[in-house]
Amino acid sequence: MGMTRSFRALILGGAAVLAMVCVLDASAFEIPASRRKAVLEEREVFTQARLQVPRYEVRNAMVVRASLERTRRILTHFDLFAGLVPYIDRSRYDPKTRLLDIAGGIWKYRLEATLQFQEERPDRWSFRIVRGHFLGMTGAMEFRRVEAGRTLVTFEGQLSAPPGAKFPPRLIVEQGAQIIFAVTGRRVRSLVEDPQFEPQEAVTRADQAPRSGSGNDSERSERDSRSGVPQPRRSL
Repeated sequence: MGMTRSFRALILGGAAVLAMVCVLDASAFEIPASRRKAVLEEREVFTQARLQVPRYEVRNAMVVRASLERTRRILTHFDLFAGLVPYIDRSRYDPKTRLLDIAGGIWKYRLEATLQFQEERPDRWSFRIVRGHFLGMTGAMEFRRVEAGRTLVTFEGQLSAPPGAKFPPRLIVEQGAQIIFAVTGRRVRSLVEDPQFEPQEAVTRADQAPRSGSGNDSERSERDSRSGVPQPRRSL
């Protein structure tokens, strides 16, 4: 007796979900099983930030409706972020040295850091924070093909702070970080999925002019970088 059309569709749909879950299992980190369907099928930008002193971890994942090649090319154009994400004041990237100078903040806390990226392979870019806050944090961004025209992007970072290091309130480094990464993910994803968009256009439009007091903030960042954590902002 042949399978009914609805039963056949159910089996095929289950097989498709299982195939995508296998892709997730092979990614840089394992997304909780309860969130996999939301990430793969419902466009959720997964964000997670945990502080368990002296260790701090951040993890993020999203699916982009674009080819792996296009997704990687645009999302490694790191100077796009300033002017696009309200929490980022400055993002200057040198493709020759692969150094990213980035600054921003949330809820009166400010972060300034320099990330050194390394292309371990085309689909995996590792990084280390070499100057500024969260000094010594390491992590990676990975790009994985889910299916034709869909790419899974994962990002993770971890820091084991030195003895005696003091972190900002848990609200800032957990909920604040999750808000920033969720907003960033949605906005950069919309650029990648816009067929008319090319990175050079956004760099031209981006407003990266120093904000009021940014010079003082930079000097303070140099002075406070040994703390390994963000310091309070002088103003929003």
